[in-house]
Amino acid sequence: MNKKQLQSEETKHRIVEVASELFAKKGYNAASILEMAAAAQCSKANIYYHFKSKEGLFLHIAELLETEWYRNWEVHKTGYDTVTEQLFGVIEFSTKQGLAHPLYMAACEFIEGHAEGSSAVRKLLAAKIEKNRLFYEGLMTEGIVSGEFKPGNARQYGIILEGMVRGISETAGSMNPMETLELYKAALNVLLHGIVREQ
Repeated sequence: MNKKQLQSEETKHRIVEVASELFAKKGYNAASILEMAAAAQCSKANIYYHFKSKEGLFLHIAELLETEWYRNWEVHKTGYDTVTEQLFGVIEFSTKQGLAHPLYMAACEFIEGHAEGSSAVRKLLAAKIEKNRLFYEGLMTEGIVSGEFKPGNARQYGIILEGMVRGISETAGSMNPMETLELYKAALNVLLHGIVREQ
C-alpha cells in the first residue's frame, strides 16, 4: 500500500470513528455530513468519495458492528455446553449488546426512516435476516445431530426462530431491557417446550 492509499484508509477510518460518535450522540437524522467532515478534519467530498452518502456511511458502520458481533459471539459461546444453553445465551448476549449499544437508537431511527424507500437498506435488511436465519438453522442442525433436539426440519426451525426474535424486537420497543430479555426467554421456552399441558 503506497502513502496515498494509506492516508486514504486512515481518513476513512477516522470518518467512521467520528460518524459513529456523532450518530450515537445526536441520532441518525440530526448528525450532519458537515459536522462529520469538520470533526474528521476532511472535506465533505472525501466522505462522499468513501461512502457515497450519509446512508452509505451508516450502512458501512452497521456492517462493521455486525462483523464485530459475530466475532464476539464466537468467543462468548465457548462458555455453553448445549445448544439450548447457546440459544438462551445468544438471546441474552444480543439483548445486552444491542440495547446497550451507543448506536442502538440511531439504528432504530435509521431503519424506521429508510427501510421503505431505499433499496440499499432493503437489501441490507434482507441479507441480515438471511444471515440470522442461517445462524439459527446452524444451531438447530447442531441440536438435531447431537440428539439434543428431536428430528425435524432445521431450515424451518431457523426461519421460525429468526422471525420470533425479529418480531419481538419490533414489538418490545417500549419495554425496558430486562422486560425485553424476559420476553425473549419466555418465547424461546415456548418454542423449545410448547405451552400445551402434557396429558
